[in-house]
Amino acid sequence: MVRVAIVEDDDEFASTLEEYVRRYAGETHRAFGMDRYVDGSVFLDGFRGQYQIVFMDVVMPHMNGLETARQLRDRDPNVCLMFITSMAQYAIHGYEVDALDYVLKPLSYDLFRIKFDKALVRVHTDDRFTVVLPGEVRSIDFSRIMYLESDKHYVHIHTADGEFRVRDTIRNLSPRFEGRGFAAIRASILVNMAYVTAASADEVMVNGEHLPIARTYRNDFRRRLTVFMAGGVLP
Repeated sequence: MVRVAIVEDDDEFASTLEEYVRRYAGETHRAFGMDRYVDGSVFLDGFRGQYQIVFMDVVMPHMNGLETARQLRDRDPNVCLMFITSMAQYAIHGYEVDALDYVLKPLSYDLFRIKFDKALVRVHTDDRFTVVLPGEVRSIDFSRIMYLESDKHYVHIHTADGEFRVRDTIRNLSPRFEGRGFAAIRASILVNMAYVTAASADEVMVNGEHLPIARTYRNDFRRRLTVFMAGGVLP
């Protein structure tokens, strides 16, 4: 999962960026972790190398974006940095701290998507799941997997491109899916919450299929789905 930090003191623009990330997550069926900071010093205090993409406002109180970016680079030379500014002349300073790009206020979603696509290409993440099938090895994007269901000694992987069966267990596979937008609805089923279109106390709908929720998983799944739908962010 790619984690995104938005360092922006303007509440309205920060909300716009958060909504754009949520929209992108829904369109691409990907899970993103997302945190917002109103000040560069607060961001640096909380930074532990957990972010792959940082949107950084240039003009902020207490510590401006350029100084924050310089200190960030001392800690992490690889994080993908994108400046936020209302004045294009500030963008040239991005070269001083190896910024990938800048976003100019106001920002349309179409332009955001182009820039976010560019950032994701630069970010290295393990977004593919490799399965060994009879006669072949197949690599599947996590974002294409809708849900997994165990059946005795096998797991059926339901994807947007078809179904695959592997000899394994949900318990063994679960650690690979934690933090990627998947949640258990019973001991035998993991669902990709990006594909959930409806949910009740007893079942969820995934790509038109009704899948039953076990009573013991009901509250935790509802909590995780609520958090995910609010921002594509998983605890």
